[in-house]
Amino acid sequence: MTRFRTLTLAGLLCVAASSTFASEYADFLRDATNPYGHYRQSLVLTSSKDNADKAQQAIAQFTQGWEVVVAKYAADVPRPFASIADFPAKLARPVAVGKEAMLLMKEGKIARAHAVLEEVRYLLWDMRIRSGINSVADKSNDFHEAMEVVLEQAGDAKTPDELMAVAERYGPWLMIKWDEHALAGDLAAIRKEFDVAHGEGRKSVSDYLNALHKGDLDSAKKLASGVKNAYKKVWALNPVL
Repeated sequence: MTRFRTLTLAGLLCVAASSTFASEYADFLRDATNPYGHYRQSLVLTSSKDNADKAQQAIAQFTQGWEVVVAKYAADVPRPFASIADFPAKLARPVAVGKEAMLLMKEGKIARAHAVLEEVRYLLWDMRIRSGINSVADKSNDFHEAMEVVLEQAGDAKTPDELMAVAERYGPWLMIKWDEHALAGDLAAIRKEFDVAHGEGRKSVSDYLNALHKGDLDSAKKLASGVKNAYKKVWALNPVL
């Protein structure tokens, strides 16, 4: 009995010790919000050659800010990420990505820098999915991927029949991915703004798909920007990861 009690006490002490070194996800989000905001700016600003100077500033702020996050959380893993064995390396990867993007910017390779920065989006997405986190950010990531495919396929269509074929093959997918935004588990803080943006965005997606179904090439081109803007509005609502 004494031996059992000793083992039990030892086990409880181990649990208590491990809990001491597991930070809260809310704290991680709070500390990561500012540098992640600069990351989002970096993505937007590297989408055009007109904002190269501002883009470099945003990338620098993102990289420096993320280094602080790494210093604090690499050895103090937020609870949801505890099962990710290589968490320190994954957490540090955005710093390397930021530095690579900065070098490309200085060489004038803005489009390439934008492509490199996209890795961070997928990295954080993967970490959340592996940790069972149901985030609106990843619902937006999902929609973004579907949107890119549909817009590209529709943009390549040369005839009404080809455009209608895109609608038949990809239209339901695009709408499903839009509607999935509403299933995110972290909407409470942005519910009012989200409901408005989501409703308006659904109309934009619906109008675009209607143009595709009709084989209306001119309208499809005009309405594509509405789909992009709808995505950007929802994506911009979530200030944290």
